[in-house]
Amino acid sequence: MKKTFDFMLPKVDTFSRQVKAFLPKLPDSELQRYEREGMQLVEEYIDYHSVIFYRIQAKVQQSTGLEVQTNKADYHLLYNLHSPETIVMEHRSSNSRAQLPSGHDSYIYIPKGKIQTDLVPGQYLVYGVLVDIGFIRAAIFKENHFLHQFRAAYRFDKKRLFQSAIWPIKERTRYKLSYIEVYLFKYRKENEVIAIKVVYDLFDIAIYKNFYLHEKINLDQSLAECAFRMIRDQVEQTFSSCSIQTIADQLQVDMSKLDKIYKAIYDENPRQTWNKLLIQKAKELLLAGHSVKEVSNYCGYGQQQNFSTFFRKQAGDPS
Repeated sequence: MKKTFDFMLPKVDTFSRQVKAFLPKLPDSELQRYEREGMQLVEEYIDYHSVIFYRIQAKVQQSTGLEVQTNKADYHLLYNLHSPETIVMEHRSSNSRAQLPSGHDSYIYIPKGKIQTDLVPGQYLVYGVLVDIGFIRAAIFKENHFLHQFRAAYRFDKKRLFQSAIWPIKERTRYKLSYIEVYLFKYRKENEVIAIKVVYDLFDIAIYKNFYLHEKINLDQSLAECAFRMIRDQVEQTFSSCSIQTIADQLQVDMSKLDKIYKAIYDENPRQTWNKLLIQKAKELLLAGHSVKEVSNYCGYGQQQNFSTFFRKQAGDPS
């Protein structure tokens, strides 16, 4: 699936005089800059075939109109993280409109044609997901469910905008958008399945629109839990090797910060967790009849003496 909308603005390689420090470019995004008097806009997107993730930043210095040309009808999840006032999208030929207040998200069917909006001076930050409806699980569309009704509504008039209810952007949505930026904008073929799952998650968040049935996500706890799973996965390998620094690098966090967050959640540092899990693994292998030399190798110790010293220090003499 290719991007099916275009901003009706002059494209530029660089801004003549950048008036705002835009967010850093997302790693593997396709990026396009647009500029005209009183307005600069940066569009970024990444194509996973069944879904497209995109981010739009704009700096508007004077009130202006903006036109977007859509080449085919599509479903969009739109997340207005910031705008100076409500963004009103109009399909004037059919006299229909959709509204997106700052700090809210919505599921919108956008028909083929020209969409127009009037922008006031200020900064704008909007995230979007362009959805191939065929990849959305059928379970979402239960009878009398709002998405089921919404999906059917456009069939009555394919030239009109249709919008689901508006929900506040809260912790789970922000977490998912952050995940999309950090991980899915680094393109990997295997991420295509993950991209679809993330869209499902976003729909799940929308279904429970006021988030009453979800606990608030604690980002520190999420980070610590992810580090724990990575440590456990390392230990479970046949020839274990531990690199807390590698884990910190993969989580894009400083070692000192990871230690602090991890200890606050688990009351021990990552290395202590690794030692504890490795001792548990070694005991299980010894009880299964493996020799100390074999266990030493399975636990990543090239020298039996080094392993024996480690084992005695952590759990007592293995013999």
